[in-house]
Amino acid sequence: MFAERTSTSDEVLRRVGRNLVIFQQIERSLKLLLANHKNAGPIDKYAENLQARTACINKKTLGPLVEKYTTEVLRDAGEDVPDEERPEGWFAFSFRISLETDFLGELRRDLNLMIEERNDLVHHFLPRWQPDNVEALTETLAYLDAQRQRVLPMHEHLRSNLQHLHESAQQLASFVTSPDYQKQAELMWLQASPLVTQLCEVADQYHRQDGWTYLAQAGDLATRELPDEVKHLKERYGFKTLKKLLGGADIFDVMDEPLTGGRFRTLYRRKIDA
Repeated sequence: MFAERTSTSDEVLRRVGRNLVIFQQIERSLKLLLANHKNAGPIDKYAENLQARTACINKKTLGPLVEKYTTEVLRDAGEDVPDEERPEGWFAFSFRISLETDFLGELRRDLNLMIEERNDLVHHFLPRWQPDNVEALTETLAYLDAQRQRVLPMHEHLRSNLQHLHESAQQLASFVTSPDYQKQAELMWLQASPLVTQLCEVADQYHRQDGWTYLAQAGDLATRELPDEVKHLKERYGFKTLKKLLGGADIFDVMDEPLTGGRFRTLYRRKIDA
């Protein structure tokens, strides 16, 4: 026999649905954050890598999602962030949240509490469903309201961070399509190029006591080591001379040292902050 429907029993079912929707929104926010908070790879594979990551994240359940969120997105503000070496042509984006140790611990506890609340509602709610018992229904309404109040802050936390992630991604997209990005990309390519790398190595190994290196000596070594690069300097690098290449790379100081008879010789060295 099914119990007769009442306004109280209908309200219990409504609030069950309301809470389930909140938990689903939390899970969806976690999936969006984890799928998009970082990505890396060659620029021509960037979208493909993002799609593969999204497909992998979408298969995960709430517990593993929370575990990844607390280890990949949340970070203790006191921890050092290691530098990552990336190959040439590598494009990377990451979004992380640095928090004080105490607050980070509280947030992790709240996330685990949220999992417990969700599991209790999904897997253990049935004993609370007593549609012919008004007192039990009243207690269940109170339970559902209290549960909602406990998980709403986590819902808001994730919603807010998802908005911050979206804004960061928009800023990145705007930068990538800007002239400044094109200029920076060309500069990064130039600084990592074989010829500029060779000039750096020469400056490190063959310099005077004052730190300056003769450009003529560096040019001779480069011609022996990278003859094709030097021969096609203008076509590959856009500069007619090694001296102009040094200036364009923006990691060297360059000076002309006066000699007798109105002559001079060019020297260079790495910039202090390069």
